[in-house]
Order: sequence, then C-alpha cells, then structure tokens
Amino acid sequence: MLELKFDPRKGIFAKEIETVEKLARDFFGDRKKNEISLLPEEAMYLMLFRNAVVLDRKGKEIDFNSLAKNFVGEEPRLFIRYNAYRDWRDRGLVTRRFNENVQGKHSKKTYKKYPSQKLRPERLRAKAYWYPDSLFSVLDKESVGKELFEKYWIGQYGVYKQERGKQSKLDFFETIFLAKHFGIEIVNNETGERMKPEEILKEVVKKREYAKQLYDIYEDWRMKAYVVKTGFKFGSHFRIYFPGASPVKEDKWIHSKHVLHVFPKEQKLLISEWSRAVRVAHGVKKTFILGIPELKKKDYIDCQADFMTYRRKKGKGVWVRETPKDKPRYMLVSVSEDEHIGGVELASMLKKAKDTGLNLLLSITDRETSITYYELKKIILPKSKYEYYEIEWFKP
Repeated sequence: MLELKFDPRKGIFAKEIETVEKLARDFFGDRKKNEISLLPEEAMYLMLFRNAVVLDRKGKEIDFNSLAKNFVGEEPRLFIRYNAYRDWRDRGLVTRRFNENVQGKHSKKTYKKYPSQKLRPERLRAKAYWYPDSLFSVLDKESVGKELFEKYWIGQYGVYKQERGKQSKLDFFETIFLAKHFGIEIVNNETGERMKPEEILKEVVKKREYAKQLYDIYEDWRMKAYVVKTGFKFGSHFRIYFPGASPVKEDKWIHSKHVLHVFPKEQKLLISEWSRAVRVAHGVKKTFILGIPELKKKDYIDCQADFMTYRRKKGKGVWVRETPKDKPRYMLVSVSEDEHIGGVELASMLKKAKDTGLNLLLSITDRETSITYYELKKIILPKSKYEYYEIEWFKP
C-alpha cells in the first residue's frame, strides 16, 4: 500500500521511504531528497488504481471526492484533466504536467508542404443569371459552361454524375470567383440589373453565416489551381482535389482525398460537433484539413496546455516506454465533448506546441469517460496568408 499525505498548506506528498522509491521508479511526482510532491490528478489516479491511501494531518483517510474538493475551486476542469491523465497512465505511458521550459522532440519543422500551382484565369464572354434566394446562378452559354467544367471543374455541367443535360449551374462561391477573375457578367434574374462580385458577396453574407471567410478560403485554394467543391456529404465545407484533377480525365469518377473545414477565428464550436466532422472524414478515408482565416499576430492568446506526454521507443529489439529522461513528444490538451473551442484557441495551442518542440494532441472525454485523441499538424499552402492544419485520429 502507498501512503500519501495531504496538508492544505503544503499539498499532497509522500515521505515514507518505500512509497517514495516506488513512486520515483514509475515517474510519479517531483522528488526532492526523500520526499515526493504530487499533483492532484496523480494522487487521484494512485488512489483508484495503485492501492494508495491519502491521510490528512490527523492521520484520517481522505476519499477521492474529498481530496478533489480541495483543488477543484482553483482548477475547475480538474476531473477532465484527471481523466486524460488516467487514460494515458492506463496505457503504461508516462505523462507530466506541461512545462514550457522543457523542449520536446520535434524542435525541427514538422509541417507538411502541399503542392501549388498558379491558376491563370482566362477572360470569358458569358453571362450568369443570379437567383438571389437560391444562392445559385445559371450560365447562358453552353460552350462556356462545358469549358469551365471540363478544364477547371467549376460549376456543374448537366446532371451531377450523369451525362445528360447541358445547363451549367454555379454556386455562390463559383459565381463570385468567375465574376472576379474570369470576367463573367452577373445579372440578377429578378431585376435584370448587373451585379458586381462584391455586391453578390454582400448579399450572401446576410443569409449565410461566415460567407466571407468561406469565400476567402475558397479563393485561396482555387488561385493555387486546386479544385474546390462542396463538402456537404462529408460534414465539411469543401472537398479538395489537387491541381490537375478533372471530372472528365478519368475512366470513372475521381474521388477527393481531402476535405476542408473553415473555422473562423471568432467562432466557437461544440467539441462534439467538431469531432463529428473529423470522424466523418476519416470514415470515408479522407484527410481532414482545418482552415483558420484572418488570424493576426495579436490574435494569439496564452492558451491551455495540460500535459507533456511520452510514448514508446525501440531499444535492443523491443519497444520500451519513454520517460522524462527522454524528450517528450506531445503537448496534450484535455477537453470534454460538451465544451466549446474557438479558432483562436486552436491556433494558439498549435503555436505553443510548436514553440516547445511538441506536436499537439487533443484528448476528448465523452460522457462515458472514454477518451478519443486527435493529432493536429500544421500544413503549408505556399504563398497563403491563412493557417491550415491536418487533423488525424490518434491511438497512443
């Protein structure tokens, strides 16, 4: 049995020599000579899973909830953090509280660079008739619609995935983009008046939340020769095809391998909704990309960081766990499915992880206290002014 002590002025600690030695061997707490001080989540874990008892100053045993009560006021997310700690330790892995003075394994650049080409728009003589309440427009020239679809994969020529119909339909992103870069004339089909691309965007913004941010991301990828289509079926804003993709160059319909979700910096999403979009993408074997537009240096905040975590390494032909003698691999942030997270928070977490040479892990506790992990890595889209990240399901 491990014997721990709790003093409101001193915290949680162990002095009994056998307990100190056992805890030190398994990398619990901070040792100073013959005493070890422990964090609340460490003591809570030891109580439930390592046969530890915690005694107050009078030698009376303290239960789990009574101990936690002394810390939950200053650390309101204590149970969520404890649950993440518990899951990592249950896997036989070591984790310590985050320390920005400890440098991680990934001090070199670990981002992925995406290929990029420069789109060279051509001037096209055609009109697109705008349907304000439907947020679609229809081109007047069959030849122009066919060229845009086959050469640039812009618009939907005919019926989706069917070789019938000659009408070319454009969503509002495509309508604005063609007016701005290809010289297509836009006519309001209700009033007969000509419209500028910025007028259409202004009109759409009134009906579609964050339409400007969505269009900015759409344009960013399109101008680098990517094909950007709706990601509705996959729970995201867009699906992405790399430069050169075409709906008519293959014997069968080409499938996207990436989906892109736009996360405006001022928006906050429920963690469960955010996770659902990532899971849908992974379920259909697509890479999930998160885009955060409009971030400026002043937007970054001092964000939450809970733990530095270690995994296993190969040593003498077998896998052995890493310890604090090694450099940590990840900055782990613990959240629950019922919390909200914002674009600025995510970007700030990623920056903090990068600055300390760590990769970012999100640990999500659901209502059954099961844990799901996601790893976030920055990607570089050349000459882009926006932040993009790949998000992958992660198994420790």
